[in-house]
Amino acid sequence: MFRTAKFLHCKHARPLVDLAVAAAIFVLLVVLSMVFDLAEEWHLLHEKYEGYQIDAIPLAFTLAVGLFGWFAWRRWHDFEREAAESEAARQQLQVELRLRLETERGLQEAQHQAEAADRAKSEFLANMSHELRTPLNATIGFAELMQREVRGPLGDPRYQEYVSNIKESGEHLLSLINEILDLSKIEAGKLELHEEVFDLTNTAVSAVRLVTPQAQKLGVSIETSWPSQELPFRGDTRIMKQVMTNLLSNACKFSHLGGHVSLTLAINASGRCVIKVCDDGIGMTVEEIALALQPFGRVDSYVSRKRGGTGLGLPLVKAMAELHGGRLSVESSPGKGTEASVILPAERVIVPAGSFVRKLAAG
Repeated sequence: MFRTAKFLHCKHARPLVDLAVAAAIFVLLVVLSMVFDLAEEWHLLHEKYEGYQIDAIPLAFTLAVGLFGWFAWRRWHDFEREAAESEAARQQLQVELRLRLETERGLQEAQHQAEAADRAKSEFLANMSHELRTPLNATIGFAELMQREVRGPLGDPRYQEYVSNIKESGEHLLSLINEILDLSKIEAGKLELHEEVFDLTNTAVSAVRLVTPQAQKLGVSIETSWPSQELPFRGDTRIMKQVMTNLLSNACKFSHLGGHVSLTLAINASGRCVIKVCDDGIGMTVEEIALALQPFGRVDSYVSRKRGGTGLGLPLVKAMAELHGGRLSVESSPGKGTEASVILPAERVIVPAGSFVRKLAAG
């Protein structure tokens, strides 16, 4: 009964067509039976041959019932086959869906594990950087006191050289630790801007002063260009100083002996502040630029291996510029130097009415 119900409610078009054909044939035969009065012919035949037990059922009706039964059996057989195929397809689909759900759950779990590992890494770097920075500050401070001979002469002149080496190495290590700490904070979304209005040109002067010893050691000259008047800017003083310091330090590091590095502050036609640092050093390819913008992605060259670095300079500049709503643009060609530009939003530039900077921005 259940199968009959399934058959009667079958939604396939082909069984309905076959049933319609069978019904049409049945109706046609009945009509023919009525027209030719086949029932009377069977009666006469029965009287003529009394010894035979011939059924009085009309031949047309018998043929129609048989034909209808044959069509029904054939469609039932086809239906059973199609139902079996549909069930197999449904089971296969369920298996595929289950495998896909298991795969998605595995990917989600792997993503959560990766995010947890990344957070743990960032927290570890932040904690370790903090723990290392404290004793380093003390070491640098004591080395500076000894270098100044606050408590009396050191004696042997070589001690003065040793103390200078200690101080220089400590400051270098401290700068690396500060970069790692800042990167960890940026990745964790915990580096906040302490905004104030300050003169960007004074910040540039401090950055140049900080990088000058490195430039002199490498035989590189630094040229500067900015408006003669103050350039009021709203942002984080320490971070903007680090932006310019990193760009200048990176440019000096990859310049040739006797090379030139330039720092330019300007307001472009749209009122945005542009900090541009150019060098005539070894330059980079497009692929190397993409690598240099990735954290810890240091370009593999003789100069980079010789002069070291963590590969955090440009990624930090990029992240710090974006914190201020700006962006970093790097253009370079092998053997022709590099031009790195930080473009900052116009709303961060505080332009007094009628000032030189406003005229420069308008023109």
